[in-house]
Amino acid sequence: MATTPKSMPAGTQPIRGKIIEAEIKSTVDAARPLPLVCGLYAIEAADGVWLCAYYGMNRSVFDFLPQKDAVVDETKLGIVFHVKEFVPQDQFQPARWEEFKKRRMMAYAGHGE
Repeated sequence: MATTPKSMPAGTQPIRGKIIEAEIKSTVDAARPLPLVCGLYAIEAADGVWLCAYYGMNRSVFDFLPQKDAVVDETKLGIVFHVKEFVPQDQFQPARWEEFKKRRMMAYAGHGE
């Protein structure tokens, strides 16, 4: 039987580990005053991989969002992940990362790539 990832409410547990996958996308819309940034991360921890999503419109953090290969501690990032899904180490595969990106990537309608 396949195990589904556990979705954790934001703030449940601080994430600590190395970013093994990252996708960050910023979109703009002339009708909105601020751009929207979406940061999706796969963070390898001791017991598995956390799939995390950050969404924001605060320009002051855009240049400081963590990148692939960075070691992070959510309590010191300056951002809070809005979505956290835990995947046991033996169940994490590239297909699961791709599916997470499809479900969680946000952009202004009609203004993405």
